Amino acid sequence: MNGSSSGDGSATTRVWTEAHQAAFARATGDVNPMHMDARMARRTLAGERAVHGVHAALWALETCAAAYPLERLATLQMRFERFILVGDRTTLTIRKTAHEAEAQRLDLSLTVDGVRVMTIQAVSAAERPPASPVQTVPCPIPAEPVAHDPEALTGLTGAFRLPDPEAIAALAPRLAQAIGPARVAGLGGLSTLIGMFVPGLHSILSKIDVTLTDEASGSSLAYAVKRFQPMLQSVTLEVQGPGLAGRVEGFVRPRPVEQESLRDLAALIQPGAFAGVTALIVGGSRGLGAATAKLIAVGGGAVCITYASGADEAEAVAREIREAGGRCQVLRYDAARPVAEQLGSLENDPTQLYHFATPRIFRQKRAPFEPAGFEEMMRIYNYAFYALSLFCLGRGRAVTAFYPSTTAIDEAPRDTLEYVMAKTAGETLAATMAKTIPNLKTVIERLPRVRTDQTATIFPVPAAAPSALMLPIIQRMSSL
Repeated sequence: MNGSSSGDGSATTRVWTEAHQAAFARATGDVNPMHMDARMARRTLAGERAVHGVHAALWALETCAAAYPLERLATLQMRFERFILVGDRTTLTIRKTAHEAEAQRLDLSLTVDGVRVMTIQAVSAAERPPASPVQTVPCPIPAEPVAHDPEALTGLTGAFRLPDPEAIAALAPRLAQAIGPARVAGLGGLSTLIGMFVPGLHSILSKIDVTLTDEASGSSLAYAVKRFQPMLQSVTLEVQGPGLAGRVEGFVRPRPVEQESLRDLAALIQPGAFAGVTALIVGGSRGLGAATAKLIAVGGGAVCITYASGADEAEAVAREIREAGGRCQVLRYDAARPVAEQLGSLENDPTQLYHFATPRIFRQKRAPFEPAGFEEMMRIYNYAFYALSLFCLGRGRAVTAFYPSTTAIDEAPRDTLEYVMAKTAGETLAATMAKTIPNLKTVIERLPRVRTDQTATIFPVPAAAPSALMLPIIQRMSSL
């Protein structure tokens, strides 16, 4: 395709808010918790609530409609490359290109902090192809997303009734005036399709390629799964709705990692093995911290687990321990605030400290090295470890502290440079503390990838169970 640029790359911005999330969910029925539930969203690949990708695309097209005529819009190609999170400032850049057959193409690029998160190619043409009628009987949009087993996706077909188009047209009035409210409702329905139907609850939207047809009648969207690739966990659907037809692609994202049960862990430990242990476990609401708390408690030790934002998860761990006859206290702890004012109500003087507090490790990077991200990791991994160790020593005569490092130090860091740098510094800090601070012992262990929500990926990657890694370390800590 030959073309010449005729635009100067005009740009505009939007900061995504709670109100934006709620308005789009009401207009489309897409209430997938990845977008709407902060507690559940932290257990997804995004790590926080993600903006609906189609909402960001409609905002971009609405902005475009203010400057360019879109009445003859014929095709849309959307690529969703990275998550946009609630609170992110998104910048839209628009370029106009003319190419053969006198068609007009608009290239839209959305970025967050200079990193591209989405691209849209919008092409206008003199004519639109004829529409095909939707023949599948539509169903209503469910109140909660469907949770399909991936094996059941192949060959899946269906249709659903779209909400009143006026609701979503109010979010993009200029676009609705240009291409019709029904087509805008159909585009919004693509978000509903992926987030509520297929793949449903555990989904990520990847691509949309649609052709606008010459008739924008009807109020339902039909779909058919044309391909599911188990190795890639990708699903391709053909769609047909009011004034549009095309193809949508998405991924089945990994489900939240199930915590190891205390009952299962009890089979690994002799009763009373840790009877003399009183442990402070920072970051004990899930993953390594939760497994450590359960192992020590089932071995007869007393534990206090802390959390930063997962109060419900921490209470669930404590409840499981207490119901089995164990001892578990729960406290909130924020590594950015002084230790004593947060942990002053600690019931038992710790003999052991386990430091599992962590920011998000795998994140969308804006540059090869991000000083702010490095400083955050230094604060949480290292400054807090130092302060917590001194606090524990102030409560008792001697403390053994565990510093969890990473085998990623021995690998090429790539997108985890700040993490590897902070952990490397932490190893030096922990070793020096043991040499220079009386009555403090430290155990430093480079852990491989662990099976947790933090380390989940779309494509399967080998990961160890938390208990298999932590039991030998707890035994070592208790023998020092």
